[in-house]
Amino acid sequence: MDFSVFSNFDFSAFQWIQEHVWCAFLDAVMPIITVLGEGGWVWIVIAVLFLFMPKYRKAGVTMAFALILMLILNDGILKNVFARPRPFNFEPFEALYAVFPQGADGKPELLVGLPSSFSFPSGHTSSSFAAAFAILLNKKWKAGVPALLLAALIGFSRNYLMVHYPTDVLFGALMGVLYAVLAYFLIARFVYPPFDKHIGQKVDAARERRFGKKQKADKAA
Repeated sequence: MDFSVFSNFDFSAFQWIQEHVWCAFLDAVMPIITVLGEGGWVWIVIAVLFLFMPKYRKAGVTMAFALILMLILNDGILKNVFARPRPFNFEPFEALYAVFPQGADGKPELLVGLPSSFSFPSGHTSSSFAAAFAILLNKKWKAGVPALLLAALIGFSRNYLMVHYPTDVLFGALMGVLYAVLAYFLIARFVYPPFDKHIGQKVDAARERRFGKKQKADKAA
């Protein structure tokens, strides 16, 4: 794929962020936000917690499948097929990195480490939007809306930190939504009913036996 058609947009977007958004406060905050999307760990933790909550269990299973699809299709296939170099490895963008100190290897020393994988689409963004939309598709608005806001922040952090092109993030968000939709229909029809019957209900029964007794003892006291 010829990514040069996106170059003007990506370059202008980077310039706008540098001129209008960069500040000391966000320099401290954005590396923390981006770490939340590293390996999708924050979404994995949320999905596991949801598995123990009957009200959110289907959302948790959907999240898990969406993240698996993202890992296979996005990081396993698309990144290697498109093989887009990171912006800091793309010569036409080198002027944008002149504000950073240069390391011994000649690479810019950014606020975070330089990723070694290919750039398109953004894995942080794809996993974040896949997880957030998995929650929203299950109509869990109180959890889904904050999750979507966090997903957007994680995606933007990749541009703020200049480790992804803006178009990487935009396409990553779109792909994340697609993974969530695919996961939702797959688990709704084939996975969730037997999962809830053979695993979910046993988890609920075990929790009720344990905490139900505790509640009775508390009342008796």
